[in-house]
Amino acid sequence: MPIREHAEPLLILGARSLVYEFDPCEITTTTPVPNPIHPSVLPKLDQTFVDLYNRNFARIPPRTPVLTSLRRVYSTQYAFAKGPSPECAEEYDVEADAWRRYPGKILLRIYVPRGTPPSTGWPVHLDFHGGGWGLGDLQTEAHILRHVCTEASVVVIDVEYRLIPELPFPTAIYDCFEVLKLVHGSPDFTSRHGIDARSISIGGLSAGANIDLILGHLARDHDPSIPLSVTIAGTPVLSDTSGLDDPKASLFASMSEMALAPTLNWIRLKWFDNLKTSSLAASGTPQRQQQEEDISWFRDAFTAPDYRHLTGLTFVGTAVCDPLRDEGEAYGKLLLENDNCVIIKRYDGVPHPFQHMDAVLPQAKEFIEDCCRYIKQAHYGDTTN
Repeated sequence: MPIREHAEPLLILGARSLVYEFDPCEITTTTPVPNPIHPSVLPKLDQTFVDLYNRNFARIPPRTPVLTSLRRVYSTQYAFAKGPSPECAEEYDVEADAWRRYPGKILLRIYVPRGTPPSTGWPVHLDFHGGGWGLGDLQTEAHILRHVCTEASVVVIDVEYRLIPELPFPTAIYDCFEVLKLVHGSPDFTSRHGIDARSISIGGLSAGANIDLILGHLARDHDPSIPLSVTIAGTPVLSDTSGLDDPKASLFASMSEMALAPTLNWIRLKWFDNLKTSSLAASGTPQRQQQEEDISWFRDAFTAPDYRHLTGLTFVGTAVCDPLRDEGEAYGKLLLENDNCVIIKRYDGVPHPFQHMDAVLPQAKEFIEDCCRYIKQAHYGDTTN
């Protein structure tokens, strides 16, 4: 597998001037999305996305995010732009134990590929959906996971981890780690679902990508260690904005350059990080002290103690018009500097979360193809011949 800091740009189209059919309002850093595309971002967006956004979102008045409302629409808001997905041999749900700190059950959705499995069982890919730790469910990335299951010939396990603020951050990370330990360490579970526990990969988008990158550390440090063949990190969030008053205070230039980007902007990122803080107990209490110990370095992945000997391959996919672009690429370079095998690929002309729009955006389609290819290569070796 070649190690590249950046792959060739996916697609470069000349962004044409947008003619509004209404009077665009000036958007400030205190305005949440959705909104008309801001002039500062418009030249960097492909016209295909501009047209898509204007038809479906630009006329919606900006409004303050409401968690319950966002949850109702989060997994379906891009349904009109999602391409058809292949049919798996089976799709079914099972329960698993959640993190013991807050006992309970979480739901797993299992996708089984068609065809005859290897004699040792199917390789397995665990997915952790995006949604800022407070949104998302088993429908969020279902259309992408059906592609992964069928095109990479792996069993896919999608994890419905518990959300903030009902459970404190970082419950989601530990919930997902419990599932990873179950897959790796339970012969009963793996035999029941036809899985080869010696061949595990993980992936996710946005907050889900944060989870899988952190799990790379936890899997390495677990006794016994859990080898991971590949980590797929799509448009990952890695730093924390809750202590920043202005995007220009960020260490990452894209945070201010794309502060007014469509679909995800600075104020929405602040909202998600503040939601994490609101999930915690009051400062100075013993419960808060325990929660801070649980969080450890998870609040900011750039403060992890050791980046060596992580996943076999880490694929980091970023979007040019995403405030999170530069931190994702910086983290990938940090892994490279610590002798990990990493591919970083920037998808031009699109914002966060473009991956859900594969019926319309070639970038989204190629991202899915890239993921399937790297997962299949990691589990089966070079399949190009």
